[in-house]
Amino acid sequence: VYTPVPHVIVSAKEEGESKMLYSTTFHPLHQLRQKWPQVEIRGSAQAILVDAPNLTQNLPRPHYLALLHLFDTSTKRYAHHAYRFQHEPPFMILQVSSQLPLSEAAATPNGVAFAFASGLAVKGNTVLVTYGAGDREARALVMTMEKLDAFFHCG
Repeated sequence: VYTPVPHVIVSAKEEGESKMLYSTTFHPLHQLRQKWPQVEIRGSAQAILVDAPNLTQNLPRPHYLALLHLFDTSTKRYAHHAYRFQHEPPFMILQVSSQLPLSEAAATPNGVAFAFASGLAVKGNTVLVTYGAGDREARALVMTMEKLDAFFHCG
């Protein structure tokens, strides 16, 4: 994944070159960007294949799981969300979660508290989101796959 809006999938080569393979648009994210132009939608390169329909009732079919960040350039604040996308071409985004509950910390005394999600892992029924809090602490949000699935409540 290169960007979430548009959702661009690239292939990387050992020489450091990349080639765009697919580009799709998830309209709710596109509309968010139009409504609040000061909000940048950023992604992460990690994507994990999830095929556990009994654990993902809100999307009971194979899909990829990844993270994205909403960054408000006016307030310098982050919001972190998980998202799911198709497990086959064109890899279209299917769902975006509600905000993940990352505990923030200030980088400096009296500074603005923040957290920044940096990693994602799945082992069995356990989901691990690693993150930095205030650029000074390493933390992890650990939950079951069912608990994460509840963040994708539809409607």
